[in-house]
Amino acid sequence: MGFEANQPISKSQAWLGMMRISNAPTVVSNILVGTAIAMQSEYFGWNPSYDVFFALCILVVYFAGMILNDAFDATHDSKHRPGRPIPSGVIRQTTAWVVGVSLLCAVSVFGIGHGASNGLVLLVVAVLLYTFFHRWFIPAILFMALCRGLVYLIVSNPNRGDDHTQLLTFCLALAMYTAVLTFIGRFENKKNVRYAWVTWLLLVPPIYIVFTTTEASWIASIPLAVMAYWIWLAWNNFKSNNKVDGMHRILSGFCLLDCVLATTLEQYVIAGLCLVCFFLTVGFHRKILGT
Repeated sequence: MGFEANQPISKSQAWLGMMRISNAPTVVSNILVGTAIAMQSEYFGWNPSYDVFFALCILVVYFAGMILNDAFDATHDSKHRPGRPIPSGVIRQTTAWVVGVSLLCAVSVFGIGHGASNGLVLLVVAVLLYTFFHRWFIPAILFMALCRGLVYLIVSNPNRGDDHTQLLTFCLALAMYTAVLTFIGRFENKKNVRYAWVTWLLLVPPIYIVFTTTEASWIASIPLAVMAYWIWLAWNNFKSNNKVDGMHRILSGFCLLDCVLATTLEQYVIAGLCLVCFFLTVGFHRKILGT
């Protein structure tokens, strides 16, 4: 599903790799589900211009976070992953720091100027906390989960005083999927396969959502079955120590999770778009590594 991580790359490929551009459709599918939450509920005032603006901000924050992650890890990577863009000399560490921080600052300034930006500013803070503490096991899991879980909250733009139970449940589902994925990712470069079983925990959030949403559960069980098959393939990848393909599968699984959640909201067009994002992610992973 990918290519060798240590093959020679151009500067443009290096930047795209650092930004994890191949994972961008998974962020788009998260944004789409945030939109679905806003559209299907009378409690959330959906505004297309607001949605597009903050969708772009979220993507920029994601790219900035990935760049800063590599900038922070440059010393470690020079010993353990010398083929990565900064250790290999394709991109300067200082340049990566400047670009990453500048993007986060720009998003913060424009977000505050646009209004209703508390969630976006919190996302920027969460990205910075992850950048500086991701070498620690528990903080890495918690801050990465927070980063993804905030996407639904930011895009749906909830009003104060309304019932946010469904929104928070969805945010927690996305955060849990992210936490499990991050846990698995911590062992990506190790040769042992004893944690392969953890892959199955990725199905807990969508299963809970589907079977507590009686109105559309039978329809949502269709994308849930597809997701279960995809997770089974990932489990086989991890069990056979093919961890790059396994990580790519569970990364693209974000889109399948979003497809399931959008279906439970009876937003079938958005569910279909999430499925398109899934196929785009799988295709992009064949060109640029997502992990």
